[in-house]
Amino acid sequence: MNFLSYVVLGGLSYAAGWAIRIYVLDKQPAPGQPYSLKQPAILGYLGAFFIIMLIISWLIGRYLLGHVTIDLPFIIVNSLVATFVYSFGLNPEKARYDVPD
Repeated sequence: MNFLSYVVLGGLSYAAGWAIRIYVLDKQPAPGQPYSLKQPAILGYLGAFFIIMLIISWLIGRYLLGHVTIDLPFIIVNSLVATFVYSFGLNPEKARYDVPD
């Protein structure tokens, strides 16, 4: 895969996390504790996305890159990086980007 492919995959991962945050988490009633990356609901979404990315990474390696055997390092690293980028989109913290005086 070239750099542009990884940028597109990262963008799709970020967009998936952002969509879950906006369309699923923000529509549910507010939990007792504010959402953070340590909350069980967020960890569940991260785990589910990691499993989905394992399958997608295997499919990318098999059909796009032509790896005949299972390329385990590619699959694991690709899935971990995509899940890491997904966590930025999923992160519900409302950061303030005010310009200092």
